Amino acid sequence: MSALLNKPTIINIGDEFTIEEKINQTEILQYALENNIIDLSYVQEKIEMAKRKELLEKHPYKIWEGKDGYWHSYLFDETKAKNRRPIKKKRLEDLEDVIIDYYNRQQKENKDTYKDNLDLTLKDIYPEWLKYKGLHTKASSYIKRLTTDWKKYYVGTTIIDIPINTFTKSSLDMWAHSMVKDFDLTKKQYMNMSHIMRDSLNYAESVGYIEENLFLKIHVNPKLFRKVKKKDPRTQVYTEEEQKLILEEAWADFQSNLDDTTPLAVMLAFFIGTRPGETVAIKENDINGNFLDIQRMESGVFETKDGIEYSRVAVEVVEYTKSEAGERRIIIPTHGMKVVEIVKEVNRRNHTSGGYLFNKEGKPIKETAVSWRLEKYCKHLGILHKSPHKIRKTYISTLIDDGINIDTIRRLAGHEDERTTYGSYCYDRHSSKQIEAQLENALCMKEVSIFDNGENYTVQRA
Repeated sequence: MSALLNKPTIINIGDEFTIEEKINQTEILQYALENNIIDLSYVQEKIEMAKRKELLEKHPYKIWEGKDGYWHSYLFDETKAKNRRPIKKKRLEDLEDVIIDYYNRQQKENKDTYKDNLDLTLKDIYPEWLKYKGLHTKASSYIKRLTTDWKKYYVGTTIIDIPINTFTKSSLDMWAHSMVKDFDLTKKQYMNMSHIMRDSLNYAESVGYIEENLFLKIHVNPKLFRKVKKKDPRTQVYTEEEQKLILEEAWADFQSNLDDTTPLAVMLAFFIGTRPGETVAIKENDINGNFLDIQRMESGVFETKDGIEYSRVAVEVVEYTKSEAGERRIIIPTHGMKVVEIVKEVNRRNHTSGGYLFNKEGKPIKETAVSWRLEKYCKHLGILHKSPHKIRKTYISTLIDDGINIDTIRRLAGHEDERTTYGSYCYDRHSSKQIEAQLENALCMKEVSIFDNGENYTVQRA
């Protein structure tokens, strides 16, 4: 061991040792401790410095020196404006001490909370988590969807009565795979179903109910997900002929009552491809020239008495859109602008100009009114009724058919990813006869002599 004794008096714990006798690292550390080779105070100081650095790096607020000569930052405080409390100290080190002390106390509180809540179940924390989610969204329809999934996939099952601190990776893995098989879930359905488990445990970890969300380590075998078959285009989009008939039917309907612009809302949707709830929420000042800014939509209002059962009580126009892609600008083509000008003229005549484009006595028409008109037209024409959302699919498929760049189509549609545009909104609008003609035109080679019309062909053996 004489070679070891010649080492410096301080040993870095992370060093790798190469010793001919192959003494393991534990034995070396034990020997160093017994012979006062390691300076424990120095090691402790290094550990504290590392912890201090780690906490300061996670601090979400900026630390800066102000013109007053003080060092400034913030600490989270939900009782203060913007949920933050300003702090300042003359010396940077003193400010850092305040920050470190705050996070140390927070960690201790989380550990104490964890110890006091060892028997909490998913059923216990679900209402608390749902209330927390409600603070982070304006859409009551989103909370309604969560409660629907909770009742469908969780209520009445054993998983919600098991203390969450006893969850293991293997038990959660078995639960996830069983749910996929029992409900024959697609990947999207699984992600929606498991969101409650995943995010509830995230919340439980953040408030100190559990030390770690093990569900984040669960990965379902993708081969188990039910494959989603592409739907029949006849049920998803209107053909060119059907669109023509609906436009003519809507125009005739408007002519029968020149004060009601609901039929024109059906018509305009074919030219701008907006979501049904967006169409009825357009205001006249959203239109500048032939550009339309989409920035609001009709949304359901849901209420609950117990935090579990939600019911739709009304609809309202909200100042946001469905997609996280947010607001977008649409180009209105010539025929669409013709419809807009007619609607504006009706509004002027009815003294309701300056507000919602499609309105009744100044109030926006309802999405259900547009849906009812479309259904009425389809029945009268004897064609398969497809919802107003299928008009949107028709619009997008038309743009794809005409070779418009997919990124442009994606932006016009308000999609974040072109995979959504192609995967869910791309359908062939042509009839069987039109497809036959297209194939004939694309594949038949007119200049190949053996395929000349009127020729008789015989094949003779040599």
